[in-house]
Amino acid sequence: MTATVQTHVGHDWHLVAPWWHWPLRDPADPTDPGRPEGRRAVRTSAPVLQKYDSPDLVNMFLADPQRRLEFRPDTDEVFTLSSDGFGRIPTRRGTGRRKLYLGSHHRQYLVVCSLHCDIAGFPTARRADVCEAGFVVRRRTTDLPRQPDSQLQRALRRHSALRRRREVIEQQMAALRVGGQTGGLRAAALEARLRVADRAEAEARTVVQTWARSAGAVRRLQGWIPTSVDGDGKLVPRPACTGSPEVTPLAGVGEWAPVEEVPEQITEATYPLTPLVADPTRPGHDAAGETVYFGVVPTGSSDVDGRGAARFDECAVYEIRCYVRRHRLQCPRDGAHCHCPVTWSEPTTAYQLAAHFDLEGTANRPVTVQMPDLRQLQADAIRLGPGGTGGVRFRSPVNSELAFTAKNLDATKGDANTGIQICSFAIPLLTIVAFFVFRLFLPIVVFVFQVWFLLMLRFCIPPDVKIDADLAGKFEALGGGLEIDGAVAATIATDAKVDGALTKLLGGTSYQPTGAPGRTTLADAVKQAHKNRKLDDRMYAVLARSALTQRPKAAGPGRVFAPRVQRSEVVRP
Repeated sequence: MTATVQTHVGHDWHLVAPWWHWPLRDPADPTDPGRPEGRRAVRTSAPVLQKYDSPDLVNMFLADPQRRLEFRPDTDEVFTLSSDGFGRIPTRRGTGRRKLYLGSHHRQYLVVCSLHCDIAGFPTARRADVCEAGFVVRRRTTDLPRQPDSQLQRALRRHSALRRRREVIEQQMAALRVGGQTGGLRAAALEARLRVADRAEAEARTVVQTWARSAGAVRRLQGWIPTSVDGDGKLVPRPACTGSPEVTPLAGVGEWAPVEEVPEQITEATYPLTPLVADPTRPGHDAAGETVYFGVVPTGSSDVDGRGAARFDECAVYEIRCYVRRHRLQCPRDGAHCHCPVTWSEPTTAYQLAAHFDLEGTANRPVTVQMPDLRQLQADAIRLGPGGTGGVRFRSPVNSELAFTAKNLDATKGDANTGIQICSFAIPLLTIVAFFVFRLFLPIVVFVFQVWFLLMLRFCIPPDVKIDADLAGKFEALGGGLEIDGAVAATIATDAKVDGALTKLLGGTSYQPTGAPGRTTLADAVKQAHKNRKLDDRMYAVLARSALTQRPKAAGPGRVFAPRVQRSEVVRP
């Protein structure tokens, strides 16, 4: 059993990870404090991020600080994707950066740290000696060397030029597809040029990345500085002492600006850290005898900079530093603590925010839209009578209705309204029309832009087309994720039953490209794309499996909680 002793302030402090994140020691010898490198690692450890899937994460943490979701490398890491086009299975490479999902993805995060004295035994500091605790969110950007003729700048210019060349070729190919000119020498020449441009751009990108990794001086640390207004009406950064009467802070406005790693005066926007107070009725509480602080990590903000750009986005790389101020006896307990000394933690692991439409994130919170029952809708419409169905009211000012008449697909402008008109449309009616328009335009988008993989984002139960057990078995043997078996994919790509099933599923939708002699069905367009090698065997097989699958994907591991540890299992620094 490890005894924790609190001491009066008189030594340097360390803000480190809480004890349940410390390295484990050898359980064979209960008297062994742990390996020396593990014990040293505790004193230099950084605050940790803990993941939750409930908006009630604070109460969960207070009740059981160790209960949290485990970070999984396959879903909680940022990956870069290869640029092989939409006709091939992409490959991805891990960056080592953590990915934090948004609140709309049903994921929330806490940053947790523990305060200790830098003396033998690493005892906890007294919470009463802390007058302020908080954390800041920073980002690191890449700056270029100032020499205009540096090799790095030449590499960047070359990469930018090659990227523009590749984009021009892709635009030319898209124009050919829109015009229905997908074959011929012109299209073949563009495809060859695109392959060369892709390889050249990848080589140039590798050179830039190599330089960026080797030139540590190009990394730049930025913090979010709130904007204020001075007495002359000019916009100025917020001063360190926020209670200054000469400036008035502006809510929701700031700028990313360079900051020091461990400043004594804090001008950045801060978030509060709350002390974790152990339940006195639970002697074995994880916070018993500890000085632990926690705070809710922001994954979104309404703050903008002077140009209207959002404070947080999915591109920047962020980190968190926690801090505490050591109270001086001559300072009041209330008001600003601008002159009390600051102790900073190490930065947390670097992270990026997930995009709003991240599929793994949105899959955490599926939404069900219940379509109206048409028979019930008919009965209710008759029973409630005109104007009794409620819904959305559209109020059109004079000469603003945009009235028209339609014959076939030709619309003719009608007479404008001479008075104010109010029209009500029931919510079920808007839902039916919106769903109809979506299903009408989905194949058009797929046709025009030839983004066949969008068909994989559609799944219906029960399926629209039945397949036999033999084809279902091939789909099972195809593999999961991005690891697709090429040999199995080749057999699926040549299976006549796949062609027949796709024709039955997608053959009812057709269009006639400009200049084409006849109409083309969506099924024929997919098959032709495979025949022309715009879809390779692996991508074609995956597309067929997604369109023809008979049951949803087997549930994954779901919520995986991090294992609990006991105090006796971790090293004793």
